[in-house]
Amino acid sequence: MAVFENYRRGAGRQARSFALLLLLGLLIWCCYAMFHYGNTRLDRLLGIDDPWFGSSVVKGGGPLTEWITPSLFIALGVFVAGLAGLRAYLNTPRFADLLIATEAELKKVRWASKPEVKRATAVTLYYVAWFAAIIFVMDLTFSFTVGVLQKQHWQNVGWGRVVTMVLRLDPPQDDAAPHKSGTPKK
Repeated sequence: MAVFENYRRGAGRQARSFALLLLLGLLIWCCYAMFHYGNTRLDRLLGIDDPWFGSSVVKGGGPLTEWITPSLFIALGVFVAGLAGLRAYLNTPRFADLLIATEAELKKVRWASKPEVKRATAVTLYYVAWFAAIIFVMDLTFSFTVGVLQKQHWQNVGWGRVVTMVLRLDPPQDDAAPHKSGTPKK
């Protein structure tokens, strides 16, 4: 990653390398999406009747060369320009100093011991389970209340549906509901 470092070489190497890999991954993903989007939809977006961006540059090359399209060259151009912009951005004093200071601060951090991490994880999972149960009960209660207010049968909504499934009760048949064949009951 030293190729991308001009400002204060070697300082904050881990943080700068991580930022470079993260931004480089984002650039690669954007260029791939641009290539793929250009091959499939760019002609329609620009209102071009004859598909140009998705047409193969090499005629008669077969399946090995059909992916070489104008949108590939556009994506490669954006990638090269993005690399140059990424190198310039990572070497601005403000951003580089931020990454260097971040790495220096992370080296000062006292990380929790394994028993502390286990205890904190157990407490977190305990409270998450309780909140999930509370939200589940509230959801069933509100859906039951709204369903009854909308004049639906109690066995079809909220707690009624849970009771029906647990006790294996038959859900009520609606007179207006169609049979499996698609014709209404008489």
